[in-house]
Amino acid sequence: MTKSNRNFFLMLAAIVLAAALGTVIIMASDSSDAISTSPASANLKPEPAPDFELTLFSGKTIKLRDFEGKKPVVLNFWASWCPPCREEAPEFARVSKDFKDDVEFIGIITNDTQKDAQAFIDEFGITYENGHDTSGIGQAYKVTGIPETFWIDKDGQIIDRWIGAIDEAGLISRTKRLIEN
Repeated sequence: MTKSNRNFFLMLAAIVLAAALGTVIIMASDSSDAISTSPASANLKPEPAPDFELTLFSGKTIKLRDFEGKKPVVLNFWASWCPPCREEAPEFARVSKDFKDDVEFIGIITNDTQKDAQAFIDEFGITYENGHDTSGIGQAYKVTGIPETFWIDKDGQIIDRWIGAIDEAGLISRTKRLIEN
C-alpha cells in the first residue's frame, strides 16, 4: 500500500467516524422526539423516599417528613438552562395550581444560579415552592438527569418516577393516582 493510499483510507475512516459521532450527538440532543415518543416512566414498587432539608427561595426551610401523613408530594428536579425543563414548565405551573389543595409540588433546582432560576420561575408563572439542591438531594434520589419527577405518597413512599419532560396529561394522571393512593 502506498503512502497516499494509506492516507486516503485514514482520512476516509476519520470522516466515517466523525459522521457516526455527529449522528449520535444529534440524536441524543433532539429532546423533543426522544421525550415525546419513548415511555420514560420507571416501573417502581413503592419505596421510602429519602428525607431531605431544603431552603426555599422564600427563605423558609422544609423537610420532606413535614408532609408525611398530611399531603402527598410531587418532587421535580430542574434547571433553567435545560430545554426539556422549559418544555414541561407550563404544565407544572398549571397542574400545580389545579392540585394545590391536595398535593404539595416542590421544585429542586440543580446546577443553576439563583438569578436564572428565579427568572425561569417568573417567566412560567410557577407558584409552588422551589429551592436549590445544595446538600445532595438529587444523589439521594438517584436522579439520572433533568428534568426528573417523583410522586411521593403521604406515607413517604415513592410510588412513581418520570425521567425527562412530561406532558400535561401524564402529569395529571400520575398526580390523580397519587391522590387516590
